[in-house]
Amino acid sequence: MPRANRLHISHRRMAHAKTIGLGMLFFAAVTLLAALPAAAVTKVTVEQLEQIVAGYHELADNDAAQRLSGLELSERMIKPRFERLNAALPGDKARLALLALADSSAFLNLPQADLLKLPAPDVAAQGHMVSQAADFVVETVSRMPDFLAAETTTRFEDMKNAPRMFDQLVVAEHQFNFQDREAVSVAFRNGREVKETPGSKKSTGVTYSTGLTNWGVFGPLLGVVMADILKGKIGWGHWEQGERGPLAVFRYAVPEDRANYTVRYCCFRSDRGEMRQFEAVPAYHGEIAIDPESGAVMRLVLKMDLQPELPMQRADQEVEYGAVEIGGKTYICPVRSISITSAEALVFHGYTIYADKKGQPDPGGKLKHTERTNQQPHVTAINNVTFDHYHQFRGEVRMLAGDGADSDAGAAAGPASQPAPSPVPGPEPAPAPPAGAHPPI
Repeated sequence: MPRANRLHISHRRMAHAKTIGLGMLFFAAVTLLAALPAAAVTKVTVEQLEQIVAGYHELADNDAAQRLSGLELSERMIKPRFERLNAALPGDKARLALLALADSSAFLNLPQADLLKLPAPDVAAQGHMVSQAADFVVETVSRMPDFLAAETTTRFEDMKNAPRMFDQLVVAEHQFNFQDREAVSVAFRNGREVKETPGSKKSTGVTYSTGLTNWGVFGPLLGVVMADILKGKIGWGHWEQGERGPLAVFRYAVPEDRANYTVRYCCFRSDRGEMRQFEAVPAYHGEIAIDPESGAVMRLVLKMDLQPELPMQRADQEVEYGAVEIGGKTYICPVRSISITSAEALVFHGYTIYADKKGQPDPGGKLKHTERTNQQPHVTAINNVTFDHYHQFRGEVRMLAGDGADSDAGAAAGPASQPAPSPVPGPEPAPAPPAGAHPPI
């Protein structure tokens, strides 16, 4: 796979000091970064969480949200359980807290109750499934039409920003605070993604913003990761329930010398004091859930194996796929993505005073005094991205009227042809796992 086709996660988290007016005296917003002891977080199973939420029916929305923020799941929560709990909560604040709680569990193992008790397929059947998935990826990348979709990103962090001058800025591990929600329109055309926010110019490739930015989920991601998986190690994991039937879940590992998935992080302060962008192509591992009948990839998990001395300690991504209709045909497309990073967040705080020639405060005067310090706490960020409202993209072509025509005529142009993807190599036979083996992610 050519290096030019690398995929990446980008994480940009920089809390800049903002200059604000206070009479004639101008200050940059002051924040104090405090390593305060956070309230104890209680680990619970999914079943225990269901029992806890059952007692929330008389709680106010804010109270339920605060109680949920003090919990941490020890198992992955599947969609049907989440939807039942979500419907039982009293309001939007509690639902956001539940969303953060469920998202933070996305990379954990399922509880035993949610694993399907089906016999593991033999080695030949496993190899056939993986081969089908490789064929599916090639067909998906090459046959995707041009389309438009709505992308909604909900962001959480375990750092709570100080809202006022001199307030404390607290990093509370495992207690996630809602940051913002952003909706953009995404166009997939000629194999490339183009995003456009309301009132902004179109942009391609990576968009840097607070939190994570995923790229390549509409096809290229599958191509790069599948090619890497087939060069690495893959073995049987378990059966789990999908929306349309059982899914065969395989666990894989890609060594660094065979990886093509790039992680980028902006930005961190180097030893020389200058701002640098972190970039690496690390080893990674994860899961791939395959429809055993069609070979369709329905869930993909990537967990980066980052070295402890790096400014970024975690960069994990999960993409869930589902059947969507585009132009009257059914395609398997992303419906949700969850990304979690843990990285240094550069925080500037301090104050600046501007004065005139007489030494009086004057925002248009010369710099009189400034104090600024930097902090680099480790902050964990979650991005929950949903994709919906898929529809075929058709460029409008306006025809100029010829002689004798009474009016202009319009015609819709069909989607442009797609370039053929790089071929994905055929899979090696899946190794037979030891009896009863269930390797951890």
